[in-house]
Amino acid sequence: MQNSIQTCLWFKQTAKEALEFYQSIFEDFDVKSENPMACSVRMNGTDFIFLGGAKQLDFNPSISFFVIFTSQEELEKKWKALSADGKVLMELNNYPWSSSYGWCEDRNGISWQLMIHSSLPEKIIPALLFTQHNNGKAEQAIRYYTTLIPNSRIDLLDRYVEGSGDTPGNIQHAQFLLNSQHFVALESSHMHQFIFNDAISFVITCQNQQEIDWYWDSFIQDGGKPGRCGWLKDSFGVSWQIVPENLGRLLAHPDKYKQVTDLFMRMDKINLQVLQDAIES
Repeated sequence: MQNSIQTCLWFKQTAKEALEFYQSIFEDFDVKSENPMACSVRMNGTDFIFLGGAKQLDFNPSISFFVIFTSQEELEKKWKALSADGKVLMELNNYPWSSSYGWCEDRNGISWQLMIHSSLPEKIIPALLFTQHNNGKAEQAIRYYTTLIPNSRIDLLDRYVEGSGDTPGNIQHAQFLLNSQHFVALESSHMHQFIFNDAISFVITCQNQQEIDWYWDSFIQDGGKPGRCGWLKDSFGVSWQIVPENLGRLLAHPDKYKQVTDLFMRMDKINLQVLQDAIES
């Protein structure tokens, strides 16, 4: 299985408005497809889907994005653009783990951790922060994801020690790859008011029904909860979308658009044969 993983951001505004904002900040920005409600982009080396029209969902720091730099000048430029009209969570400064690091929320509420780092690639890297009832489960989640998803590995498990500010043994900073894509994980025992939600999800693109069944059934059998249209939450509350690579073409069929879309909207796990039969009927 060679399943690409994209990060899906669900905005309150239109996807087009979000696209224009981030395109003004990141020079390395490739638009793959776009319409007012859904856009597919590659931003700073990472694939994203932008959705519009979220109603009750808000972004929060349970999933943030590291942006890695070797240039202090470029870091400061991006910091100024991303923190403008947003919120500073940790001031841009020198810290023990980086000569230059800062954590901010942009005007849309998305959290960014910008830093100088020598071993991580200069790209955007999703970071999962395990809080509340998930605190203490980061290593379990990392081992689960890297076992479930092919072409994955754990590169670093850095733990808190006595006197380092959190529960000794918990994950202070972890680095791992899922299908060769970099991820970071952290956990915190502090009384955070946020936890994973559907505002940010990870999309696994499948080549056929067998792959859809395998991922969906694995997540659900391991304690996950199904949602509609290929969405589910895993046992840690992280949201995933298990979708076929040709979903866009199926839903865009010129003659059967409404019929296929209606069927799709009623599905939990996506059934390719049912959608294909609707097109061919």
